[in-house]
Amino acid sequence: MSEIEERLAQVRARIAEAERRSPYGQEVTLVAVTKFHPLEDMEEAIRLGVTQVGENRVQEMEEKRRSLSAPVVWNLQGHLQKNKVKKAVACADLIQSCDSEEILKEIDKKAESAGKVQDVFLEFNISGEESKYGFSPEEFKNAVEAAKACTHVRVKGLMCMAPNEEPEKTRPVFREGRRLWTEMKKEFPEGQITILSMGMTNDFEIAIEEGATMVRIGTAIFGARQYH
Repeated sequence: MSEIEERLAQVRARIAEAERRSPYGQEVTLVAVTKFHPLEDMEEAIRLGVTQVGENRVQEMEEKRRSLSAPVVWNLQGHLQKNKVKKAVACADLIQSCDSEEILKEIDKKAESAGKVQDVFLEFNISGEESKYGFSPEEFKNAVEAAKACTHVRVKGLMCMAPNEEPEKTRPVFREGRRLWTEMKKEFPEGQITILSMGMTNDFEIAIEEGATMVRIGTAIFGARQYH
């Protein structure tokens, strides 16, 4: 058994345990975060049953997508600059990091030009950290209205990140994320808002206990990032 296979099995077991502890009875989707990891690692994870991968940089997603033939859902989850939106719409199945009205409108415009409807999550900065992007909870109504006005954007859920703290200290952020997600369901057609993306290597079990339906995990599967 390879290191990736062993780690992936451990992550899946921990997800299953957290699902059992969650009061919400939800099924959790794993996004394997492959940023700064080689294509071979991604291919191995896909062979082992991973169906969704996450990248933070548009350029890296472009390069890997050109080289990968296996069917997989591509999640862009890093902060998206306006000048990269056209390329992001071209290569991402799902943009998780829709973090401002300006980016929403730009995605809508580029998606219309490309003749597609782009699936997105609205990203909220619940902790209020200056180092993080996203709508503030106070901007909830404005964010929802801006999204509703976009004809080539389909909001599928909410994404948030917790502070890099002791895992238990992240719980209030995830609890607020679920509250906002529940409110979001009331604002869009029934069945459209289905995914609550919360939790990474350091805190995904707490996120699941607080209702996450999707977790974004890299280091726990692939080891330390190979920066280049």
